[in-house]
Amino acid sequence: MTDRRVLVISRIGVGPPYAGNRSRMAALLDDLRALGFELHFAGVELSAEEKRETRKAVDHWIHDFVWPEGGRRPLASRIRQRLVGAWQRLRRRGGPGQDQGLPIGNRPLDDWFHPSWLVQARRLQQVGNYRRVLVSYVIHSAFFEAFDSSCLKILDCHDVFTDRNAMLQKAQLDPQDFWISLNAGDERRGLRRSDVILGIQERESSYFQHLTHGRRVVRTVGHIIASDPLPFPEVQASSEAETFVVGYLASANPLNRVGLRWFLEEVWPLVMDRGGRGRLVVAGGICEAMALPEEVELLGIVPSPSEIYRLSLFMINPMRSGTGLKIKTIEAMAHGRAIVTTPAGVEGMALAPGVAVAGTADDFAAAMLAYLRDPAEARVAGAAAAEHLGGLRQQVRSSLLEALDTPPVQRFRTVFR
Repeated sequence: MTDRRVLVISRIGVGPPYAGNRSRMAALLDDLRALGFELHFAGVELSAEEKRETRKAVDHWIHDFVWPEGGRRPLASRIRQRLVGAWQRLRRRGGPGQDQGLPIGNRPLDDWFHPSWLVQARRLQQVGNYRRVLVSYVIHSAFFEAFDSSCLKILDCHDVFTDRNAMLQKAQLDPQDFWISLNAGDERRGLRRSDVILGIQERESSYFQHLTHGRRVVRTVGHIIASDPLPFPEVQASSEAETFVVGYLASANPLNRVGLRWFLEEVWPLVMDRGGRGRLVVAGGICEAMALPEEVELLGIVPSPSEIYRLSLFMINPMRSGTGLKIKTIEAMAHGRAIVTTPAGVEGMALAPGVAVAGTADDFAAAMLAYLRDPAEARVAGAAAAEHLGGLRQQVRSSLLEALDTPPVQRFRTVFR
């Protein structure tokens, strides 16, 4: 295909460095341009900050999709949402234990898509005649209906959303922190609007392959950023008095809050009781999202992730559950820092040097103490992590190029509903 233009339609842009999905988008746009593609971008309800930063990362900003003021969801969607909610409430009143495993807070696939956007997208295609379109998130897959079968339709999934809120409830999150959640049938319908599905890690790619019965091309395009190892802080002359910084960079995502709370209650006291000479420094939106003990040093929202990486001997990622690829783990490796994390923090990744995985609070504390007592080993592990990640970058770009060169699926045209 000689036309190297790609139309990207996305509800996220290039934004705060501590927000994983924004970081993922920045890396994806960078990879697309490195592969020689010209990026035309249409944002979906992006903030002013995201628009400003994203314009620097693309070749042409062509449209803003904005939910109309006072605009309502389609009638069928509103009726369905009410019926599903009533059915779930009825089931939960049925008796003790009957709500176990019941999907919580699932909503119709197209609840996040305004019908007027389809008209706008068709106008964009009439003018641009794009041969490739990439849409972020399955909840906006209805955009594909604006493009005929000669246009390659690529869906960048970021996460699995089947019964996601049930998973969040199991992680003891408050319902007000629930987000996008679909039933399996709706996720399948959204996936099958595309020709190519991009999964962020192998387990999720396998799920998408299963859900679509193998009828769509699925490629794993992980979040692999360029390795840029940073120098470590200088060691003080008196090594006996030296305390090393343990870093944590995170957004206000509720799963991050759950993980940090567990770490502070279960892990950090063990590290201190066993003589660990370390200071815990936290950066990102999470600093403003939860109350933290006085002994935790807060950097707040930082303009660049390098600020905390330069301070830190190694990083932590105490993620307890979640979906997608754990971007905090990848970014620590890219900056040349070893990281101690949970099994959830490496889900979808192969074993890698510089990544210590601990399933219990005791093991987590032990891994941290090993680095605090032997800082030279932490530095060696960080360098190995960065080198390993550098070797993966080309693999990711190869998968992305394969996805972009896939022939479109020839099929009957579906109808948006």
